[in-house]
Amino acid sequence: MTPALLLVLSLTQALVDIRDLSPREHRVAGFVLSRPQALSLTAVGAEPRPRRERREDDEQRAGAWRDDEWTTWPAAAWILDARTREVVWDLRAADTQRDRNGVRRFSGTVQLPAGVYEAHYGSFPAEWSWQDRDAVALLRGFVRSRGRGERYSGPYIDDGSYKQFTLTIEGDGRASIPAIDSARAAFAAAAIVSLRPGRSATARHGFELTRPTAVDVYAIGEFTRDGAFDYAWIINAETRERVWEMAQENSDPAGGAQKNRLVRETLRLPVGRYAAYFVNDDTHDPEEWNAMPAFDPAFWGLTLRVTDPAARAAVKPYNYEPVPAGQTIVSLIGVGDRETRSAGFTLRRAMDVRIYALGEGVGGEMVDYAWIVDAVNHRRIWMMRYENTGHAGGATKNRVFDGAVRLEPGSYMVHYTSDGSHSFDDWNSSPPAEERYWGVSVFPAAGRLDSSAVAPFERGPSGSALAQLARMGDGENARATFTLEHEANVRIYALGEGDGQMFDYGWIEEQASGRVVWEMTYRVSDPAGGARKNRVFEGVIRLPAGTYELRYRSDGSHSYEDWNDDPPDDPDGWGISVFRMGDR
Repeated sequence: MTPALLLVLSLTQALVDIRDLSPREHRVAGFVLSRPQALSLTAVGAEPRPRRERREDDEQRAGAWRDDEWTTWPAAAWILDARTREVVWDLRAADTQRDRNGVRRFSGTVQLPAGVYEAHYGSFPAEWSWQDRDAVALLRGFVRSRGRGERYSGPYIDDGSYKQFTLTIEGDGRASIPAIDSARAAFAAAAIVSLRPGRSATARHGFELTRPTAVDVYAIGEFTRDGAFDYAWIINAETRERVWEMAQENSDPAGGAQKNRLVRETLRLPVGRYAAYFVNDDTHDPEEWNAMPAFDPAFWGLTLRVTDPAARAAVKPYNYEPVPAGQTIVSLIGVGDRETRSAGFTLRRAMDVRIYALGEGVGGEMVDYAWIVDAVNHRRIWMMRYENTGHAGGATKNRVFDGAVRLEPGSYMVHYTSDGSHSFDDWNSSPPAEERYWGVSVFPAAGRLDSSAVAPFERGPSGSALAQLARMGDGENARATFTLEHEANVRIYALGEGDGQMFDYGWIEEQASGRVVWEMTYRVSDPAGGARKNRVFEGVIRLPAGTYELRYRSDGSHSYEDWNDDPPDDPDGWGISVFRMGDR
């Protein structure tokens, strides 16, 4: 053996040794090379699991079969350049030897330049997992997961071949986790935005550009054929328009499971204020992968970088809030299950207002939503619909309306209603990006709130009702008395429930005789907005002088604050009111 060869052998040492992996585990090691060299590398992984027939009950019991289970390697190793975040070697692309059971082996050399590297191994052969709670878990072939009481099963688990999964690297260098931490920090040093939210969480960051700037986007998230789950977007904070959004169409495979997606591109953003978002759902992220992770798990999320130091001087922090503090005309937020809320306001002059509303939409229909009613004619002038909303982040059913509406001088009522699930502080799926604003907020579309333009709510130009039975609930049999000193025209406004006949309705009786002088029937009423059974009467009748009983009766369902279908345009008016002509 020559002295030179002895020197090389003496310099070679173990840089990476990853073995004894569990059926669902991602592990990373770091190493530093001070010179270019050919590393000695051995790796054992597994090709996509063999296709086999599955019974329907097997699939239901599994619960977590992945869409890409036949195309994604369930166990593989790869190496990243820690400074550039580029993949420099991948077992899945290497020349491997295949065992009969699908295990793949590589043994050879890999040439790498001097640098800092991350060696990754993802072991995810488990097709089923469950808690060890009964004797079923003792069946042959099931494997315990590192003391967590879980059991796993799958082709590479049942035959024990997962125990062979390994990655070893030898060369002239040194193993170092701190070195990859430093390299990641150096990559992030050029970042103007770095968003890494936790599970079922959203991160947001505002920034201002004082000159046109080239911004490098590095985003890694999760998409499936069912939609976006972990993804990013950027809005213009002034116009609220999305100037960029991570989508299936503009992203590339990010390594590992097919649902891992990557965007790496440069945006040229004009002068302006911006807000960047990244939203995570409740599964498959660095906290706990449920399938093979992406090539670069450390940067799961959104990183916006400006690599030119001079250009970074044009970037300033900007404290963005979707609803500006202290500027709201109406704020109905933090809405819970089965709530109906309303608030009114009066505009002294025309105004463009911005409406920011978060709600829930399922099957193309909204079940938690807002609307605005003109208080004089009782008609909806704006409504939150599935078609005019966009995805609000988190669960696909989270919807947001963020737009401007022109309002003329007058009085308005803002309403919000919710069903019995998935609301503020009681989410049954991932919350939206701006969960605290679940509900509706109304504020000036531009500039600050001019308090002289907004007045307390005024339902009409003068006076009050002669008699009123409003906000009627279930099982009502209500009455109120009013007196006319002389013959007069009166305006009746009544809301109720009917389907060919009336179930919630009002009428007027002479107090002395009990004779009905007017009654709300299905034939004299009109649709009141919302569900088809909501009915409204608004008209004028003439009554002689005398004392009258205003009456209202309701059945046991669909009433104020307990709607079993869409409420009417004016839920606060559910009942009956009588006004003198000219009082409204």
